[in-house]
Amino acid sequence: MISARGLLFVMFKSAFIVAFLTIPNPVVALSSFKNWSRKAFYHKIDLCTQSCYSQIIPGLYLSNARAAADKNVLRSLNITHVLTIAANRLPKSTFYDTDINTLFIRAYDTPQTNLLPYFPMANSFIDEGLQAGNVLVHCHFGVSRSATLVIAYIMEKYKLTFEQAYVYVRQRRRFINPNPGFVKQLREYHRLGYDVSSFQRFEAYMQVKARKHKYKIASLAAVMVGVLVPIVMLVG
Repeated sequence: MISARGLLFVMFKSAFIVAFLTIPNPVVALSSFKNWSRKAFYHKIDLCTQSCYSQIIPGLYLSNARAAADKNVLRSLNITHVLTIAANRLPKSTFYDTDINTLFIRAYDTPQTNLLPYFPMANSFIDEGLQAGNVLVHCHFGVSRSATLVIAYIMEKYKLTFEQAYVYVRQRRRFINPNPGFVKQLREYHRLGYDVSSFQRFEAYMQVKARKHKYKIASLAAVMVGVLVPIVMLVG
């Protein structure tokens, strides 16, 4: 026999289905609901259409793509380096007639995406930027991919575990949420002593696109040394 609570649940579910089916365009309605829930979850900030950035340490900002593409934001924050980790680059017009250095890492927000090889390059780029001015790291929402790179930087800089760095960054941007695959990679990064192999560095070097980024040359030199030295030792 169905309980009162079960009966109430069935009635509510039926009413919801009927109401949904009577909407002229249920797909649009569902999309609108998703947009509303996204705003509610991110404290009424629409990360698709509104600029949203957070200072993690002095000079280092974590943001969404909207903020990264806003010249007024870049100017007001004195940004000299922009690190993009996303499926697509920012519009070229964003950096037209500027001296901003850029580093683009093409990556998707899936647990299968391997970001570990990019950590050393991203860290070097951020360090380079902090010496010259200020750095903005972003993905689409500023929640998973870019948060992962910033956490990796904080881990290496302050010699922290993933958990410690995650708490630190989350205190400054409360809705970060690296996907489970990235979390696993960050924990592995700590286990490896904040380093990756030369072959992984080479993989990252071949994939990224940079503008006036010194680390491109330094990275190639490090890769060549890491690959050639063992070969010479074996031959000798």
